[in-house]
Amino acid sequence: MLRYPFSRLLAGVLVCSSVVVYSALVAPSVSADDAAAKEGEVKKITYEDHIKPIFREKCLTCHNQGEAKGGLALDTYGSTMTGGGSGEIVYDGDAESSRLWQLVAHEDTPVMPPEQEKIPEAQINLIKDWINGGLLENSGSKAKKKKANPLAFAGATSGKPEGGGAMPEAVIQQPVVISERAGAATSIAASPWAPLVAIGGQRQIVLYNTDTAELVGILPFPEGLIQSLRFSRNGAFLIAGGGADASRGMVTVYDVKTGDRLSVVGDELDTVLGADVNDRMTRIALGGPQKMLRIYDLADGELLFDIKKHTDWIYDVAYSPDGVLLASCDRAAGLLVWEAETGRNYLNLTDHKDAINALSWRDDSNVLATASDDGTVKLFEMNEGKVIKSINAHGGGVLDVAFDHKGQLVTCGKDNRVRLWDASGNKKADFPAMPEQVLEVTISHDSKRIIAGDWTGQTLCWNAEDPKAPAQAMPANPQSLEQRIAASTADVAALSAPVTAAETAAKDLQAQIAATTDQKNTAVAAQQQKTQQAEQKKAEKTAAEQAVAALTNQRNQLRGDADQKQQALQGSLEKLKTDAAVEPQVAAQEKALADSLQKVAAKREELVGKQNAVKQLAAAEAALRAEAEKMKPAIAAADKKLAELNDKLTAAQATVTSAKTARDAAAAKLQQLQQALTQFQQRGAELAKAAEAAGDDENGQRVKDQAALFSTAYAQ
Repeated sequence: MLRYPFSRLLAGVLVCSSVVVYSALVAPSVSADDAAAKEGEVKKITYEDHIKPIFREKCLTCHNQGEAKGGLALDTYGSTMTGGGSGEIVYDGDAESSRLWQLVAHEDTPVMPPEQEKIPEAQINLIKDWINGGLLENSGSKAKKKKANPLAFAGATSGKPEGGGAMPEAVIQQPVVISERAGAATSIAASPWAPLVAIGGQRQIVLYNTDTAELVGILPFPEGLIQSLRFSRNGAFLIAGGGADASRGMVTVYDVKTGDRLSVVGDELDTVLGADVNDRMTRIALGGPQKMLRIYDLADGELLFDIKKHTDWIYDVAYSPDGVLLASCDRAAGLLVWEAETGRNYLNLTDHKDAINALSWRDDSNVLATASDDGTVKLFEMNEGKVIKSINAHGGGVLDVAFDHKGQLVTCGKDNRVRLWDASGNKKADFPAMPEQVLEVTISHDSKRIIAGDWTGQTLCWNAEDPKAPAQAMPANPQSLEQRIAASTADVAALSAPVTAAETAAKDLQAQIAATTDQKNTAVAAQQQKTQQAEQKKAEKTAAEQAVAALTNQRNQLRGDADQKQQALQGSLEKLKTDAAVEPQVAAQEKALADSLQKVAAKREELVGKQNAVKQLAAAEAALRAEAEKMKPAIAAADKKLAELNDKLTAAQATVTSAKTARDAAAAKLQQLQQALTQFQQRGAELAKAAEAAGDDENGQRVKDQAALFSTAYAQ
């Protein structure tokens, strides 16, 4: 049963309803006093005063305590409220959905009373107004105030919510149960719009981020073992079914963001094996070993339908995404599809030959997939219930099946395998075999991750696009926060050593680069100095060569002048042979020639000196350039060494960055875990204090229940 109502779960939402009253209608079976009532007087329509007389006249021959055809007796108020073999026949405030009114108004078959004329419209309207008016028993009864369901408001849109799906924001991460080995996988569900997967276990639900495989929350379930998990259509709520075998079963609703338990529905005498919520978050359906399909009003926990149609344990139940249909399956190959609003049987599908273990609807609600021990997955269309595809999925039996948003299927089975199928039912991928039978499987909201759990309790997350890539573990039995903090502290310490080593290596390389750079700079400076000296010698040589050219011209001019004087002297000497009078002239000419030759000799000597200087300068330039050239290999070697050292430094710096990133990530994780432990340690005291101060209203009861849940879950 519901532990507390939902009418104030959403802050700021004021929910109110009115007691609706009706004027009595005049009918043959209505009393004379009623018929004579003053015009405009408002009267209650009750079972005893108005409805039972109609039943006595038209219905009680067949529907009484002695002979209750179809399990339905109408001769008492209580039996009328209980309904018949197919469930309740009247729904408070909703005549059009009530089976009683549908049959007497000839809105559905079989019409009632059978083989008789339709009862008068006044009586039909009276029954309708009695139902809509609150199903009052007698004149002293009061119509119940109908409680609104804020979850229905939150879940009214089944499509992708704005901003993406809900993720845990302040959910406790301390496990309720700490064990060395997880039990066999019993339930796994993926959020329809967020990177989030829920894994059921003993007394707890573990939440993981499917993108990072990081644990993001623990939801306590102290009542026993989780057997069924489903997210609401918008992903904001998690519906968990389970309990204790042969003892107790129920369905709980959790807020994904806060981890708060919002509701507990059902009070089964055995565990719940399958449960689901409809698209508007107004009804919860459940089933299990008791073979009864029960549907509850989520607003007040009222049992709406109690359907006994299955002949064996109900293994799974699932509402269609549009909320129109509800499917249920059992251990004896029973597969039934119901009208979600009325509880009437819509289809009875008998195609499987062995137990049906799981159900999954395609997003358009037109196709239902089933997983059976007969080894097949069958796809049923919902117009006539025909099988449109039968897949021989797993030898020995198929244990789970799930659709993704693309219409692809993921399955698992007794052959220890997980498989992915395209929208046409063709095998797309095989994933590595697990140690034992794979009991549960699901696919992430973006179809990129496949999560499965087997009989050994191992839960793995694969990359759907790369089945051979290593899978990530998502244990259903995570370590305590204290254990994880100790391990994370060791990780930080272990990851700090590589940072120190990498930084030391980088510093050593930087020192080598500095030394090699100094060596290169010294060689380059020396080379530049020799080159500058060579250029200076070259300039001096050029100037000397210019001087040689000038001296050569001067020498040639002097030599020409001397030659002329030599010729003149030769002429005078010839005359002297015949004329002694030219002796003075000869003497003067000889002296002039001697002076000219002396000048030529001096200029030639100067020219020879400059020519020697040119040779010396050329040799000096060549020597300096040779010395500069000898330094090139050393500079090239330094450049090569520097390139190698810089490459090594780049790699070393990358190693430092990588090591720091790993260390910092571990340190951040350690900090998060420490904060999570502090949050957990404070949460109990905060809840206890809040519960002590809480009043007796709905909000106060909710606080008290949260405190009791925490205390019960973490009592040890």
